[in-house]
Amino acid sequence: MKFFLSLFALTFALNADILLPKTFTTNFEQTITNEKGKVIKYEGKVIFKNIKEILYTPEGGDETYKRSLFKWSYTSPTQKEVCTDGIQLTVVDHDLEQVSHYFINDGIDLEQVLKLAKPLTKIDYKATYKDIEYLISMDNNQHLKKIVYVDSLDNKVKIIFKNMSYNNSIKEQELECHAPDEYDIIEG
Repeated sequence: MKFFLSLFALTFALNADILLPKTFTTNFEQTITNEKGKVIKYEGKVIFKNIKEILYTPEGGDETYKRSLFKWSYTSPTQKEVCTDGIQLTVVDHDLEQVSHYFINDGIDLEQVLKLAKPLTKIDYKATYKDIEYLISMDNNQHLKKIVYVDSLDNKVKIIFKNMSYNNSIKEQELECHAPDEYDIIEG
């Protein structure tokens, strides 16, 4: 569970001066070090899409609603897919042949994180939100390169992004987790 909370916290660690693209895809290397010094390394691919929807209210007005969709496809050392819309988290563990669904009780307000972030240098930024400090690095193209933080469970998390590509055409179906019908389902 520590792994998924760390992953969720990362999902929303971006900066106001860093332009949040409508979409991005990237490969990643994630290192999680627990309080005892045990290190776990993961590799895979991330797909992101920021969606704006118009909701119509009973009073006849309309309201813009934003959602950020993420899909983390882990390829090493385990085969896993993690999909979230900021409200629900779905984990498909292909090694265990199970699907877990969780509702996120303490979601992070992306807009608030963006407002609180401050540049440290031309490519490095810092954001503190809900007592978690995020250090964010950009590459020379101002694309996300690295995020480092200590999560609420005292895990040191470092994620390095490689081959970042912004504003690709991504269909919402690409952000869904899929599993064979015979996988066990766990509701969290």
